[in-house]
Amino acid sequence: MKKIIQTAFCMVLTVSVLTAEPVSKSKAIFKSAILPGWGERSIGARGAGRLFFAAEASLWISYAGLSVYKDIQNDDMISFAKAHSGASSFYGSSQYWVDMGSFLSWNDHKEEMLQYRTPDKIYPEKNAWNWDTVENANTFRNIRIAKDKSEQRMTFILGGLVMNRMISMLNIMYQTRNPVESDLIITPLSSQIRLSIPIN
Repeated sequence: MKKIIQTAFCMVLTVSVLTAEPVSKSKAIFKSAILPGWGERSIGARGAGRLFFAAEASLWISYAGLSVYKDIQNDDMISFAKAHSGASSFYGSSQYWVDMGSFLSWNDHKEEMLQYRTPDKIYPEKNAWNWDTVENANTFRNIRIAKDKSEQRMTFILGGLVMNRMISMLNIMYQTRNPVESDLIITPLSSQIRLSIPIN
C-alpha cells in the first residue's frame, strides 16, 4: 500500500509542476492514458483536469484502503480457523477455505467427493478440519464471504481506473476537435460518470 501511495503522490506532484503549454493531440491522449487529467491540463482544460485527478485519487485511495482491510479480514479468517476448526495446517487454495466453511469436517467433505466420484478434490489428511460447533463454522463462512466481497470490490475499482482513463482520452479527443467546451460531470462518491457532448 505504501508503494501505491508513493507512486500516486509522485505522479500528481510531477503533473502539478508542469506548464499548460499546448501539446499535440496524440501526446495529450497519451498523457491521459498514463494519468487522467494530465492530458486535460496540457491542453489548458484545468477544470476538467482537476475533476479527473480527483476521481483518480479517490479510486486509488479506495483501492489501498480495501487492500489493507482485505488483509485484515484474511488474518482474522485464518486466526478463527486455527482456534475453532481443529486444523493443524491449511491447504493453499481459495476453494479449500470455501469447502472448510461448507462442511463441518474433512470427513464430511471426503464422503461427498467420493460419492460424486471426484477423489482428486479430496484434500490431504494433514489439512483435515473438524469444527467445534456449527455456529463457529457459520461465523467462519461469513468472514470468508466478507473477504471475498472485498476482493471483488477491488476488482471493480481497477475497472473504474481503466474507465477513468478511457473517458479522459475521449474528452481529449473531443476538446481538441471542437473548441466548444463539453459538459463533463464526474461524481466519484456516487460512482457515476456522465459525459455530455453538445451537438451543434
